[in-house]
Amino acid sequence: MALLAAAGCAAVGRAAAPAASASAASAASAASAASAASASAAAAAAGPKSLALHARVVELIGDAACDGQGQCHVVGLGAKPCGGPESWLAWSAKATDARALQEAVQALAQARVDENKAGGLASDCMVRPEPGVVCRPRAGDGRKTCQLGQGGVDSPI
Repeated sequence: MALLAAAGCAAVGRAAAPAASASAASAASAASAASAASASAAAAAAGPKSLALHARVVELIGDAACDGQGQCHVVGLGAKPCGGPESWLAWSAKATDARALQEAVQALAQARVDENKAGGLASDCMVRPEPGVVCRPRAGDGRKTCQLGQGGVDSPI
């Protein structure tokens, strides 16, 4: 909201200003851009802590490249108000530091617990069972990656 209000005020100010030299218009435009960037950074900082932590988990996992089934694992993310993870991601021991991932996942879960309590949130309390994970070629490019799903080592699924 603050970003929209700041952008709206800046736009109104430019529209109402009399025509000036090109350098003055450029300076006003640069000031407005800097103000919008500052407001955007403040808005991101004010967002839920869990957003940045979720992004960190995704970054640590990367594309989950694998050579075989033994490298593939699944991790639960977040924390539903009644308990248990909100979602699951596949990850590969080939490309991911397990300790760093565990720390990031725990921080994300705690942030979600805190956000749920602060917001007085409730959930359906439905248990989301841990899905299977399999190392298989990705549909788009054929690279083998750990993917959520069913099937065994040689399963086409």
